Amino acid sequence: MKIEVNEINTCKREMLIEVPPESLKADYDLLCQRYRRNAKVPGFRPGKAPLAVILSHYKGAIREDFLENAVHKHLQEVLKAENLDPLHNPAVQDISYEDGGSLSFRAVFEVLPKLTISNYKGLEIDRLTPEVKDEEVEASLGQMQERMAEYVPVEDRPVQRGDFVVISYMGKFPEGSQADLESKDVYCEVGGANTLRGFTENLEGAVPGESKTFTVSYEQNHPNRQLAGKEVQYQVLVHSIKHKKLPELNEEFAKNVGSYSSLGELRAKIREDQKASKSQAAKSDMQEKVLEIILEQNSFEVPEVLVERQTENRLNDYIRALIMQGVHPQTLDVNWSEMRQRQRQRAEHDVRVTLLLEHIADLEQIEVSQGELDEEIAKRAREAKQSVEVVKSRLTKDGGTDRIKNRIRNQKTLELLLSVASFKNPQGMIIQP
Repeated sequence: MKIEVNEINTCKREMLIEVPPESLKADYDLLCQRYRRNAKVPGFRPGKAPLAVILSHYKGAIREDFLENAVHKHLQEVLKAENLDPLHNPAVQDISYEDGGSLSFRAVFEVLPKLTISNYKGLEIDRLTPEVKDEEVEASLGQMQERMAEYVPVEDRPVQRGDFVVISYMGKFPEGSQADLESKDVYCEVGGANTLRGFTENLEGAVPGESKTFTVSYEQNHPNRQLAGKEVQYQVLVHSIKHKKLPELNEEFAKNVGSYSSLGELRAKIREDQKASKSQAAKSDMQEKVLEIILEQNSFEVPEVLVERQTENRLNDYIRALIMQGVHPQTLDVNWSEMRQRQRQRAEHDVRVTLLLEHIADLEQIEVSQGELDEEIAKRAREAKQSVEVVKSRLTKDGGTDRIKNRIRNQKTLELLLSVASFKNPQGMIIQP
């Protein structure tokens, strides 16, 4: 057999294969005999028709089956002999075969690039030290107050700015160009930052039971494409007026939030949680910086097939997120071609990072233990409120356990990269961890 392997680039291979007649004859004869045993030919009992008759009836089908089997068999033999592991089914082209002669064909496919990265230790980065400011703690307390706010009915006066008005409305587009907008029992904050000026101006001074009719003109750059540049006539019915009452920041508030003994204890817990969150974010930022430096210093090509797969994964994740929010993708005015191109650029970076981390993990012999895998599966089971057995079964069926192992391995590799980095203090001095 003649074999020629050409390296189109670091990821793409082309193989030219020629199989001599003597390596094909036995398989061809075996296929002919199988057709002879199973073929139904008028005038002959099954398996008794002469081979010449079989060939006259089934020559085209025999040739097609033979070439498919022969190309697959000899391609796999060559891939194994050349120690090549394609990332996808090779594209077979230029098949040439004459009866009784040799078989030649061309196969093109992609493989993982061979990386030679060694300069990943001692990289200089800034140490990010998280700081939690008092105003951030107070802002979190304020958000808790907002979540625990009560809406107290107001009955002795008309609507004022700052009130929350419970309304029902009907919005009509000019000449019935679009379906009406309708909603009931909506809380509208009069004068609120997110409330349209038209609603604030028309609802201020209203009383329960009163109906208001007014027109709102939406700007061309309004984020809702259904409303952008349109005029909508609203008919609004005021049901009731409510005043938002925030709970006082005191010991009782702390107990209601989470059984804290004092407001000081609650503040301390908020500070602790914020510091943990900022520390994790800082750690992720430093890991990203290390990766960025390594990628800048080590340029390599990535397989197109992996980029395409990751692009599809990203698009599917985006669509699933929309559906979970109750938005159907087909209702959006989105340039999907541009969206795909943006996702493709990010996908290429994803693949580059993954290949880099896998390479370093191999060099450092980083592995994932069964205990680490079981712990992550148990965590997912708790979050999904399902049994470990059910979650593990589902993950095993769809290959999820392998993806989890890869994610844990990559995370352990990131931990290693950060542990062997050199950190700069504000004066620029290098400090080994």
